[in-house]
Amino acid sequence: MTDKCFFTYATGKKYLDLAFALARSYKFHNNIAIPFYIASKFDFDLPNDLAWVGKIIPPPEVSGNGLEFKLHLLEISPTPVSVFIDADTLIYDDISLLFDKFNPIMPNVIGLKITDGNWVDEDAAAACAEFGLKYMIRYCGALYYLVKNETGYAVFNYADSLYKSSRPFQRNEHTMYDEPIMSIALSKFEADPLPDDGNIWGDLVHFNDDTPLNVFKGPPMFNNSPGSYNFKFWLPAGEYQPMMLHVGSGNHNKNPWLFDDIRLKLHFKYHLSITIASLLVKLFVRPAYFFGRRLKRILK
Repeated sequence: MTDKCFFTYATGKKYLDLAFALARSYKFHNNIAIPFYIASKFDFDLPNDLAWVGKIIPPPEVSGNGLEFKLHLLEISPTPVSVFIDADTLIYDDISLLFDKFNPIMPNVIGLKITDGNWVDEDAAAACAEFGLKYMIRYCGALYYLVKNETGYAVFNYADSLYKSSRPFQRNEHTMYDEPIMSIALSKFEADPLPDDGNIWGDLVHFNDDTPLNVFKGPPMFNNSPGSYNFKFWLPAGEYQPMMLHVGSGNHNKNPWLFDDIRLKLHFKYHLSITIASLLVKLFVRPAYFFGRRLKRILK
């Protein structure tokens, strides 16, 4: 049995749909020697083509409400070392190399160290002073590297104590957000984040809507151009190709997630070739989708 894995968390039809697409994109670009799991608050059925995916149903006190499960990722993880990926993500390349990039004895994220400015409703300088930190880590909570060792449990126990304290952290009317709490916890134990250069992790919210995506063709190419409206100051200027793209749950059944989801279903679930699956999306699915959008606008 392997000592490492990739896993995600999904509850409800929408997020399970996203997780199934993520799993298929993982299989397309990886040989699945490193297993993939889907964790969920409730039991669920896997499509026939995903029989190779493992299932995890954590106890209610671990699942929690909303995003609380992210403070228990170490307990949810089925292996000593793992990488958690948000369900609303697609994979465009071989990601097995991630296990060689992170410090093997420290839970971690992809991001950068900050000592000033505002982020996730926190004044970084004030938070550093309050918690005795050398820095905070600015990152996206859609990916975590996890290690079940003394340091790993110390980090997550500290995060849990922060959550249960009376100190307010960023949240909405439904749930807490994990980034401010986990940033402070990771920084407290001096985690050194994997530098974010755009070539491992990308987020669709920062990109142009017309960026062409095709999961069969590998990583999309993006240009971080200084002066452009979507310039990302934390990334190097110039071209980069993310192996994983956080498309966001709001893109469920929308462009561009929908087209890659259908390509993957046609290939794995219905056993069509890559060429035929791509052709069907190009000739029928895309035109029908954009015609439906135009028609909807006309009828409003």
